[in-house]
Amino acid sequence: MFTVLASFVLGVVSSTIVWFYIKPLSDVASCIQQVDTDLRYYRDVITSPGPNSHTESTLNEASEALRMDGAELRAATNQVPFYSDVRHLAGLPPRDAIDESYRKLIGLSNGVYEEEVTETNTEWVDDVEEKLEL
Repeated sequence: MFTVLASFVLGVVSSTIVWFYIKPLSDVASCIQQVDTDLRYYRDVITSPGPNSHTESTLNEASEALRMDGAELRAATNQVPFYSDVRHLAGLPPRDAIDESYRKLIGLSNGVYEEEVTETNTEWVDDVEEKLEL
């Protein structure tokens, strides 16, 4: 009887850990990987922005991808209970780095349309890569 009860309790505890911590931490890591991919893929659009350099559809695509990356990163981080304490388990960046990266990704999504923000965009890409340890 003790073995059955112990197995049940162990199953509940391990499922809880997986459901509330392992999966959400994995989701944050996946979002960071997607940010890395999109920053590399759209680097030319980000660092030489504007309608004179790219088609409107390309600008819209880059803007949407960057905005979605920021939103998904922030949402995934908010799904992890006690993120500041457990982030070390998955080697993830601190909460303030996530928040700053989110703001800069949203800014970059707006900045792809403006030609005069080339230097700012380049700095922000570097900042996001540094904060997210890419």
